[in-house]
This record gives sequence, structure tokens and C-alpha cells, in this order.
Amino acid sequence: MSSRPDADAAELRALGVADDVADLLAESDALARVADRLVVITPEVDDVTGDARALVTFLTSSVHTGPELVAELAVAATALHPGIDRLVLVLPPGSEPLATPGGTAYMRYVLATDRLVTTGPAPGWQVRQATADDADDVVPLFVAALVDGYRLAGVATDESTVDEYAVGLFGQALEVGAVFVAHDADGFAGHATVLPDQDDLTGRDRLELFDQFVLPRAHGTPAGSLLTSAAVEHARACGLPLRGYVSGGGPTADRVYEALVAKGWRPDTTYWSLPLSALPLVSPSPPSLPLASPSLPAEVVPGG
Repeated sequence: MSSRPDADAAELRALGVADDVADLLAESDALARVADRLVVITPEVDDVTGDARALVTFLTSSVHTGPELVAELAVAATALHPGIDRLVLVLPPGSEPLATPGGTAYMRYVLATDRLVTTGPAPGWQVRQATADDADDVVPLFVAALVDGYRLAGVATDESTVDEYAVGLFGQALEVGAVFVAHDADGFAGHATVLPDQDDLTGRDRLELFDQFVLPRAHGTPAGSLLTSAAVEHARACGLPLRGYVSGGGPTADRVYEALVAKGWRPDTTYWSLPLSALPLVSPSPPSLPLASPSLPAEVVPGG
């Protein structure tokens, strides 16, 4: 079962947690020990749908997530946050795939490495940073990406639900991130959008390739490589790591993921979405976690 851990700030720092976060966690109800594993359980309310879920982050290098562990995590999370209807497990690299029915690996992150070779200019193509005038081209692709991201996470939504959020996200990207657009003689062909991000536990700044999309008419052209290269070179110029992700599972997503790794991206964390309705919860006897909300902010799941 779960319990308040005996971990102190020094142990958390040894696991790579930032000093200020370690001090906060050591005194916070967000920290729990479940099946001898230290985890951070934080509540999250979706900005678009309002759905409540718990984000479970493991403080170990890899995790074997069997059904019993998942059931105990569900008990711990619902004891802390009775209103949630879903778990999101943040699994470190090297963790075994989750075999729990109803679970979906909807975000598989990869990190750009020095092995990644960028593409130079291509005849007939222009890649530049976007301005507000590019909203009509880019925002509809944000909307499609957000709807698809919710679908892969098992949450039903539609374009009308995410329209306003997508417009705001584009404005935010122009202000604090970077949006790259590709054009050829026939006009707009796709975009790559980079947003600033920070690891909530280590405190390290990074950049995220939030979305990249190439129009079907430009498939098989240099557009995709040019956009990815623009994002990678932007991150290198900023001196920050860049991570991207593959949405969903299945053979097609697996091939995309494997191709990225072959090109020089390194596997990073995987986000698993698990509706509580699909889990055989273990009855707590009684819950040993106090029913209090933690003060540690939850990490935002991109696109979800």
C-alpha cells in the first residue's frame, strides 16, 4: 500500500531533484512511497475540458509497471484527490510498456542529440519565423493537433472546444517561443512550433517541439526536414535541450518513433493515460495518505 515516505530533501537531491523543489516535496503531501517506489502525485485540471486527473511522476531511472503497482497508484492518487477520473503516469526512459487494460501511451518524448544532422537550404523552399499574419495557416493545424491529442488520451472533444485555446497558444508561441513556417511556389506547406518548457523536478529549462505538421501536398518534399532543422538549430542557438514527441501508439506511431531514434533523437519520458474506470482499484485499509492538496504545481501535458 501507499504511505507517507521517510525520504528527506537530501535523498531527493540525490535523485536529481532541484534544491528548492526537494525542500518543498520533503514537506509536501505530493510525495508518496508506493510499492517501495518514490513518486510525486500532483493534481491537474485540463485548461480546455476541465477534466481532473492526477499526474504520477516516478523518481527512479526506470519502472516495471505491473497491474498491482498501477492499482496501488490509483488508490494513492484517489486518496489524495478524490475528484480525479484519470491517472497520467510519467514513465522514465527504459521503463517497460504498461500492460494495464485501458491504458494508452499517448505521448512518447524524444530528446535531440548532437548526432542529429540538420538540413541546409533547399532550392525553391523558404523557411522563416512566423508573424501574426500567419495565424490563418497555423492555428487550424494547432486545432487539429489538439483534438487528436485529446482523442489519443481517451478524452472526447471537438474543434469548437479548442479553437480559443489554439488562438491563444499561437500568440504565446510568437511571444515567448518560435513558430517556423515553410513555403514553396504553391504557398504555405507546414509549420514547426517551439515552446519554452521546464522540468518541474530538476528545474532545468528546455524547449519543446510542441507541434510540427506538413500539409499532405508537401509530403515527400524537403518541407519536413527543413522545419525540424529550423527547430533544432533554434534550440542549439539558445543553448537549450529540445524535446519532441510522437502521439499515440500502434504500428505507424512505432515506425515514426523508431525513425526518430535512428536519426539521432534519444528516448525520453512516456506519458500513459489511464481512466480510473478501467482499473481494478485496491481498497485502502484505511488510506494512509492525508486528504490534502499538494502545493507543488503539476507539469502541463502538452496537447492535453
